[in-house]
Amino acid sequence: MTSNKTINPSLVRAYREAKYVVEMDDPIILRIGQANRQLQNILETHKVSTAAFITAFNPYSEVLNDEQNQAAQNSLLMDIKKLGLTVVNGYGQDMAEEWPREDSVLALGITESQAEGLADKYGQNGFVWIGSLDAFPALRLRYPIGLPASGDFSQWLSGLPSNLNAVAKGLSSLEQAWLMSVSEAEQAHWLDPESWDLNKPWPIAKPDGSAMGVGTELDRVFKLIAAGQSQIVR
Repeated sequence: MTSNKTINPSLVRAYREAKYVVEMDDPIILRIGQANRQLQNILETHKVSTAAFITAFNPYSEVLNDEQNQAAQNSLLMDIKKLGLTVVNGYGQDMAEEWPREDSVLALGITESQAEGLADKYGQNGFVWIGSLDAFPALRLRYPIGLPASGDFSQWLSGLPSNLNAVAKGLSSLEQAWLMSVSEAEQAHWLDPESWDLNKPWPIAKPDGSAMGVGTELDRVFKLIAAGQSQIVR
């Protein structure tokens, strides 16, 4: 989509580290990048292979009052139901529960283009996308990641171990921004390939969301096969 808007890396990281709760009798907590067996059961039960977890609360992550948020959420629900889709209510929140819940909905059987259209209509920076029966929640941003301000970047660099600091300085500004959007453990993974353990699960995608490349889970499997190992220790 054409826009000059970007999303701050720290905000992207907040999205990645949030919990997305599907309100069933036994609530299901979705986390970005972690396949969920309970969600897979829901998809199979409803005979769909896709879903999106989306909200109309707080457009562009700017806090609105309760009345405004609820009116927008009700409108989103009506739009989804007009598509003839089954919905399950839920909410998004940070893991520490320090900021208020954002009412959300899991739309079953929605297409990615439909989810994108709804996210844009309700001013959302992104949504959680489940694109197959693997039930793997992925973050779908609707705007490019922004380059960090010099102060934010300097603070991030100063917090890295010295051996990783030097590597990070040599990356492009865009690579640095994507690294700032993931957890410290994943930052260390991408900045120190010499420490990779073939028997340890790796991130399934790079910080920018690309599914292939050195260091991905699939690459790890290929290396194990090439090494003649028949079993992966998890």
